[in-house]
Amino acid sequence: MISSSFSLGSVVYVRYKDHVLFKNVEQPMTKAVERETVGWFAKETEEIMLIEHDRAVPNAQLPNSQCNGVIILKSCIVQMRELPLQENSGCHLNSSRTTVKDEYALPTKKRKTHLKAKN
Repeated sequence: MISSSFSLGSVVYVRYKDHVLFKNVEQPMTKAVERETVGWFAKETEEIMLIEHDRAVPNAQLPNSQCNGVIILKSCIVQMRELPLQENSGCHLNSSRTTVKDEYALPTKKRKTHLKAKN
């Protein structure tokens, strides 16, 4: 069983044994499947850990926003570690204004393929 020393909101990697559902199978698997996930450590009880995969950026307009994630039994956790995360740059995908001016595509001269001009 994992005893957590992670702070709520930290980004974590978790490898765990998953339950397997089988139906109409001649020879079912004889051991649990190992899975892995990455997310925010959101809640812990004596039995479970809740890891959020997808959530809204906290703001006053959406105080009770929904999230997606996984609840994992502590007894099924094989490995769990905190991941380093860069400091938030203040750049959000849904920003209404440009916060960073960077070029992500290769300039035409550096591309491997060029459009040929028709004569």
